[in-house]
Amino acid sequence: MTKQRLFGGTRLSDIASSVKERGEASPFDRSPARPVLPAAEIALTSRKLPALERESIFAVDPRRCRPWKYHNRTEAWYTRERCQDLIDSIARDGQQEPALARRVDGDPAVDYELIYGMRRRFACEFNNAKLRIRVIEADDARAAVLMHIENADRQDITPMERAVSFLAQVEAKLFPTQDAMAEAFGVSKGQVAKMIKAAQLLKQAAIAQLFPEKSTVPVEQAYKLQSLMERAGAKEIVLQAAHNLARRGEGKDAPAVLRHLLSSLDRSRHFEPLRREYNVGAAGRVIVTRNLRGKVTLAFPKGLRASDHEAARTALDQILRDLG
Repeated sequence: MTKQRLFGGTRLSDIASSVKERGEASPFDRSPARPVLPAAEIALTSRKLPALERESIFAVDPRRCRPWKYHNRTEAWYTRERCQDLIDSIARDGQQEPALARRVDGDPAVDYELIYGMRRRFACEFNNAKLRIRVIEADDARAAVLMHIENADRQDITPMERAVSFLAQVEAKLFPTQDAMAEAFGVSKGQVAKMIKAAQLLKQAAIAQLFPEKSTVPVEQAYKLQSLMERAGAKEIVLQAAHNLARRGEGKDAPAVLRHLLSSLDRSRHFEPLRREYNVGAAGRVIVTRNLRGKVTLAFPKGLRASDHEAARTALDQILRDLG
């Protein structure tokens, strides 16, 4: 089978392997405005021949750029300590890879929004240098795919940062369904569902306040806790445990906080208040109540007679079984 060729002999497979959305050189014309075949789109959607996209690269004032609203890095990244590697690299060698941007209209404070490259922006501003950006026209869904490709292998973006970004994109309906997002990103549907559910935990204000740095929250434990809270009566118990932790001001790390909240249901299992009635013989009854401290009280409104001895024992056995 003959491999598909383009532009006088250029093979599609060569383009897919050499052209990256993150800024590697194109095999096409090297002019400031040049056509690009997005290899990332080929990899994610398995399209044989996506439409060519015009792009332009500019050197701009980094202060005139803002993050795209679905950017998956938190503000915690934009400090000298966390960007020192880029600060040193750009000061020594210049900016090697451009950021990806879209034009912004109607905002006098900014000209562009960055789909990715906010650390590069910080480092360039710190060095008082121009920021090199690749400017494209793309809707939010395509921007989300491009950002995912750029950051998929980066170890410095935490799983929870990705999860929060996934949730924001789903809530904004950038993709019609979670399954559509999974297909666009080239990840499993189960992984997307798990990450979105984990991020939903941070929508609970009582729990979110326990994590000064939300990006460090482990996705696996957050997913388990969010799933636990979907059980009948569990949400109130977990939220009360979160309020208690906040009131005590205990300085635990994120995994320790989640372990504490995950075990809150077990700790409260024997102390849920209740009120039940049981028959004692043919005419008698006993009312069982339990308060928040676990104290159990048995009341016999009609009293007990000697002939109720066996019936009372039967009722008491049932009560003990029900109370666990």
